[in-house]
Amino acid sequence: MSAPNLMFSHMGLSVKDIARMEAFYAGVLGFTVTDRGQAGGMDLVFLSRSPQDHHQIVLASGRPPELPANTANPQFGPSINQISFKMGSLDDLRDMHGRLEAAGGGSLFPANHGIAWSIYAHDPEGNNLEFFVDSDWYITQPFLIPLDFARSNAEILALTRAMCEKSEGYEPYGDWRARVARRMTPFVAADAS
Repeated sequence: MSAPNLMFSHMGLSVKDIARMEAFYAGVLGFTVTDRGQAGGMDLVFLSRSPQDHHQIVLASGRPPELPANTANPQFGPSINQISFKMGSLDDLRDMHGRLEAAGGGSLFPANHGIAWSIYAHDPEGNNLEFFVDSDWYITQPFLIPLDFARSNAEILALTRAMCEKSEGYEPYGDWRARVARRMTPFVAADAS
């Protein structure tokens, strides 16, 4: 069996003091806050260093002092909120869904965020994993509705586009990336010579 088509993309951190963590990631490490809001009982701050990625780090409230299960939503870990992997296509996402089902993946939850289609699942020790494919549209985050894999790719695309066009903050994802890029401090590689 060939390996699945994926690459590591972004991660979420459950935190005790979201303001302090935002100040560190934005002020010290130079991340740009791209969105913030509430979902799943959590306050969320989305941060990125690249206009190609809506977020590379998500800060999410709910980390307990002694690190038992997440107090806001048990799908998410107490310290590492999620570990995310970018997939190449909706077909790759369907393939991963099948692989997770075959492996007895825990807490399997397909989701549509408008900006992306995702599968959430637990690893064998209960860490929350996300596998996702970006859509062509941006809408204000956080946003989540169930994703129905009984529908064809064409149906999923059409339904998502129609939903996004009616949602707050809608714009083509490329336009959002260009707009947010102007607010970011770009990475500069060291001269190899």
